[in-house]
Amino acid sequence: MTRGARRAAAVERHGGRLALIAGGVVVAGAALAVTGASALLASMLVTPPRKQIDDIRILGIDERGVRLGRTPDTVLPGIYALWVGERLAVLGGVVSQDPVGVTRAIDERSRELLAGVGTARWSGYALYKPRQVTDAVERVDVATEVGLAPAWIMGDQGATTWCVQVHGRGVTRRETVRAAPIYLQRGIPVMAVSYRNDTEAPPSSHGKYRLGLDEWRDVEDAIDFAVARGAERIVLQGWSMGGQIALQVARRSRHRRRIVGVVLDSPVVGWRPTLQLQVALVKMPAWLVDTAVGLLESPAAALSGSRSLDFDELDNVLHADALSQPVLLLHSADDGYVPPDASRALAAARPDLVEYHEWRTARHTKLWNLDRARYEHEIGAWLDERGIAAFG
Repeated sequence: MTRGARRAAAVERHGGRLALIAGGVVVAGAALAVTGASALLASMLVTPPRKQIDDIRILGIDERGVRLGRTPDTVLPGIYALWVGERLAVLGGVVSQDPVGVTRAIDERSRELLAGVGTARWSGYALYKPRQVTDAVERVDVATEVGLAPAWIMGDQGATTWCVQVHGRGVTRRETVRAAPIYLQRGIPVMAVSYRNDTEAPPSSHGKYRLGLDEWRDVEDAIDFAVARGAERIVLQGWSMGGQIALQVARRSRHRRRIVGVVLDSPVVGWRPTLQLQVALVKMPAWLVDTAVGLLESPAAALSGSRSLDFDELDNVLHADALSQPVLLLHSADDGYVPPDASRALAAARPDLVEYHEWRTARHTKLWNLDRARYEHEIGAWLDERGIAAFG
């Protein structure tokens, strides 16, 4: 007899009083399980990932290219990359595929790098070094309240319109280099910044993300730096959580009148829809999101550092009226990580300011990878229509 069956038999023998006690034990056990799962979800959200796991099998290399295990990512059209340790191998388009694997084109450098490798990690960093887009590159340190945060400045710093690029959660400023040519072609220098707890900038005292509520101040400091160098107008571009940070800057910054446009790539406009999708993907109950949010908003939990989070403050749809800058919002219906629901809602709330382009097929922050020409056209045309250029 199982433990549960023995307990049921004992309850039946000893009557209602024991049944009530046993019921209390079951409820207490369930409450502990709920609390544990909620705490894990909450902790995962605010804890910066320190170890990235290989997720792609390399099945072999032949004259056509590299054969990879078939996944939703490896079959996608476009150009991508694989992390092999700390190095990147660039992947071209799909050459052939079958139910087991996908062969993608590679150049000689990538062929050498992938030779003899069994696993690697999928990436969108097909273009990731500043020197790949311009010879005019300066590495600078931005003074923030947590210390010196490194940044790259690409392009002619004599211009008075600058673009500040803000990367997403769990990655670095390399993520943003793909978009730099759009601005550089228009004479707009690009400043790719770092922020607390992203492994490049200094950590905060508690070492936890605050999902945009604190990180935006590091971007504000980067704008201070740009203004000191002669910037009079700022374009912000944010990717994923960097989109949330960019929206916080647009709402809160003392420089908000200098911000002439905000470009958002796969942004976290609000955190609740993202958590709901992540919970659904692992087939956990949706109400875990509410309990996890409750923990993060509770001062007693201390999961997010010295202060509790405020998820309403992180919901930019609720604060849509606070926006005053034109916004270009790009999101894929097939994102797979950050659903487009909140992006659609923001566009519906502020049709006077937000121009929304919904993509299909592209995965999270990989719109450029799927169709570089379309990506550069949509952002470039939006900038040109608003007369956003270098202005000397």
